[in-house]
Amino acid sequence: MAASAKSLVDQSSNEVKDYICNACEDQNNAETSADFYCKQCERFYCGNCIDPHGKALAKHTAFGRVDIDKWPVSKKVVDFLLTCYEHKDNKVDKFCTTHSQLCCPQCVFNYHRYVNSLQWFC
Repeated sequence: MAASAKSLVDQSSNEVKDYICNACEDQNNAETSADFYCKQCERFYCGNCIDPHGKALAKHTAFGRVDIDKWPVSKKVVDFLLTCYEHKDNKVDKFCTTHSQLCCPQCVFNYHRYVNSLQWFC
């Protein structure tokens, strides 16, 4: 997974808006939607930034939006999906086999502490 991948996730909704150009982000430019993903760099590029990248790194493979299924899931999206629905400051890291439920540490304490069936979430 790309460590520098970034996606806008509105905290008040479950909508993932888009990927952001890492080159523009590095230059502190306004957040620009990414149109390409470079597999070797593990970075996202907008239409303006992909040209210099392609000239400098011609052997790299860049995937456009038509190949978005080859893009990685961004770290921001993964973090969003692993955040406890009830306790927003906690990450789910356990699974209760009795309740077939993912749990964060607070959920374990509140609802599952007397259950001996907690397992680590992988």
